[in-house]
Amino acid sequence: MRTIFKGLIIIAVVLAIVLPLASSNPDGLEATMEKVGLTESPIYEAPLDYGETWGQSVVMGLVGIFLTFGVGYGLAKLAKGA
Repeated sequence: MRTIFKGLIIIAVVLAIVLPLASSNPDGLEATMEKVGLTESPIYEAPLDYGETWGQSVVMGLVGIFLTFGVGYGLAKLAKGA
């Protein structure tokens, strides 16, 4: 169990360092939509907006990592017990 948490911490630290270096250019679909002049209307509004600063991005990334891990771990425990 400690090995899992150590790995999770290492992954979180590496992602916190590397992800802010990702390209801010739009992906292929977004670039094509911009060229053609299409705009997408939002289907829903998220309760939290994208992080505008490096710190906000890191916090939201860490929240996502730990939530994903928690849900996966919980489902694995349920499957193992069944």
